[in-house]
Amino acid sequence: MKKILIIGIILIMAISFTGCDTGSAALKGTEEITMASIDKYIDTDARFVDLRNFSDQLSAGYITGFELVPFFQFLEGRALVRNNGWEFSAADIAGKAVLENIFGDKEGAIVLMCGSGTRAGYVKAALEEIGYTKVYNAGGIKDYSGTNKILGDGVFNGAAALPAEVNMKNIDTLLARPNAKYVDLRNVNDKYSAGYINEFELISFFEYLDDYALFRNTGWDFTSADIANKAVLENIFGDMNQEIFLMCGSGTRAGYVKAALDEIGYKTVYNVGGIKDYEGKNKVLGDADFILKIK
Repeated sequence: MKKILIIGIILIMAISFTGCDTGSAALKGTEEITMASIDKYIDTDARFVDLRNFSDQLSAGYITGFELVPFFQFLEGRALVRNNGWEFSAADIAGKAVLENIFGDKEGAIVLMCGSGTRAGYVKAALEEIGYTKVYNAGGIKDYSGTNKILGDGVFNGAAALPAEVNMKNIDTLLARPNAKYVDLRNVNDKYSAGYINEFELISFFEYLDDYALFRNTGWDFTSADIANKAVLENIFGDMNQEIFLMCGSGTRAGYVKAALDEIGYKTVYNVGGIKDYEGKNKVLGDADFILKIK
């Protein structure tokens, strides 16, 4: 009976010790943590911080256990100002209290990551400057091949999904989308005499694109032969993967330019229509008496 009691006590002690081993051992500040070794540290008692943008996390994926503190969308300009690119100096600390509020206990371990390791290295230097003692730059997710990655969708850009049809009736709800380009194809004189919609930049069709980047061989019926200068279109409209919203007086020029951009590889181009149909609240009123004078 005594032997059974001793064995029972030993088993209880073993279970107790096992229960205490939660995998939350504290980091010392001397470990080498990289994307190759991060998986074995993910359950340690530390803060794991992803410095990428919100859209990057959901498009490119993320590592389980990391919380998001976006560098460009939150820290830059608020807590840190890069006076010399990515070369940190003490003068870059713009909001010490912001850093302390966000990153907490200065004695606790903080593991940083980003896209390539550059932002993580910069923030590590900043935190060490204000007294943090256990900060690690784990590198960039591009080098991660472990088992804790949550896959992204590859396309999310931080914006809400677009409606099935984009037009003058709903364009107000679609203004200021991240990385989008809004283009007014009317003449300069039209913009200032008839007014314009805020957010739209002017790229005049008749005064610039027509007979220079595009040549209308059959009126407004676009064909691939109408591309007179592909390089000009690419230079003016930029990234082929960004959303481009086109408008003009009635929608005709916008439809034609959309067809041209689609032809050369642009992915998401929308003909919003003509300003004559716009009744929203973002119109800047023009001066009907304005006449453009070229000096």
